Amino acid sequence: MKKNKYWTEYKNKYKNLWHFNPLKKNTKDFVYLGNIKADYEKILKQISVIEKKKNYSAVVNSDEKLKKTKEHKRIDSFIDWGYKKEQTKYLQIFSDEYPKLFEKFIKFSKLGNATSSLIKQYPGNIIPWHYDTHVTFKNKIKKEKKLNKNTQIIRYMVFLTDWDWGHYFCVGNNVVHQWRAGDLITWKPHVHHCGSNAGMSPKITLNITGLVQKNSLHTNKTIFK
Repeated sequence: MKKNKYWTEYKNKYKNLWHFNPLKKNTKDFVYLGNIKADYEKILKQISVIEKKKNYSAVVNSDEKLKKTKEHKRIDSFIDWGYKKEQTKYLQIFSDEYPKLFEKFIKFSKLGNATSSLIKQYPGNIIPWHYDTHVTFKNKIKKEKKLNKNTQIIRYMVFLTDWDWGHYFCVGNNVVHQWRAGDLITWKPHVHHCGSNAGMSPKITLNITGLVQKNSLHTNKTIFK
């Protein structure tokens, strides 16, 4: 991997929490949390209708609002690694815009103050190697005065379509594949991950971000103990 300031600083900060060895085998970098039963054909139709009203975003962009943020340092790293805007396009729909679409998933997660969004990737697009900073969620919680040193934030991910050839998701040293619609996974917040669509059909995933509670889905899983 090409070295740069972002990656070097990240490895130094988390060197005691992860191995940083791409050749290490038999690691457990994500956990499977179950399957959410829903009418996914209906959900995909709803997404198609909403898609006509929205513009696509790109991970690599030159938004002036990001210029002075930590987020832009990460974007600079993506550019340094060779990513371009045309490779990183995606559609994103948020739960505060269409709450009914996300209601069942948020409730199933048992996460506190949860918010959700979904990402649709067409073939040829990539979400580069990154970890989730949860900046938007943290700002929301700060306003509600619910963020303190003991607050734990986590993100779950739901696959909204069955796995298809060329659909790819990697967490740490683990490759996730052959999922079914409704399968739900999570990972430790500091672990890097990425996703791409090198296939023939759209890849659609849904994220749920919230505060960890005693009955949250992941709390009895060994990776988090």
